[in-house]
Amino acid sequence: MTHFTSCPGGRWCTRADALSSVEGVHLTSVTSTGHGFVLRVETGETLTGCPDCGVVAVGHGRRHVRLHDIPCFGQPVRLLWAKRIWRCPEPHCPRTTFTESHPLAGPRSKLTTRAVGWAVDALCGYDTSVSALAYQLGVSWHTLWDAIKPEAIRRTTPADRLTGVDALGVDEHVWSHTARPAPGW
Repeated sequence: MTHFTSCPGGRWCTRADALSSVEGVHLTSVTSTGHGFVLRVETGETLTGCPDCGVVAVGHGRRHVRLHDIPCFGQPVRLLWAKRIWRCPEPHCPRTTFTESHPLAGPRSKLTTRAVGWAVDALCGYDTSVSALAYQLGVSWHTLWDAIKPEAIRRTTPADRLTGVDALGVDEHVWSHTARPAPGW
């Protein structure tokens, strides 16, 4: 065979990263459990500045963050994100350490941003319930609702197209004038 059938050398597999489709996040391992899949991920960020003073930060280890992601092959998916902890070397800076941030998930989130979007899309476009989506994600109703409520409200807020309208009328041609109600109605 003249081409690779698995990922060659290197720290991350670009083919596996393409499947997860989250920019800047690399898949390091996949484990199939009896309850779904556990995907270990990390970012490739190697250089960042302190948010307070801007000095280039020094790596200070990683913290593992558990997140629920969209289902795969009908199974719940949990991400175990090895989130970087950074240390500011500036002695006069009030911030000693801080954790990396990424669009994958907000601070203290339990669901990925992608899972929130998936759930709101399903609620808006399909005949489903929060309970059914929570079951598919492997979380409780309250966990899912707390995560999706702000996005669901944002998407369902009426547009400005009705600004200035005081009353809505019904077009008389919508009514059927030919059928008479049956006796007793």
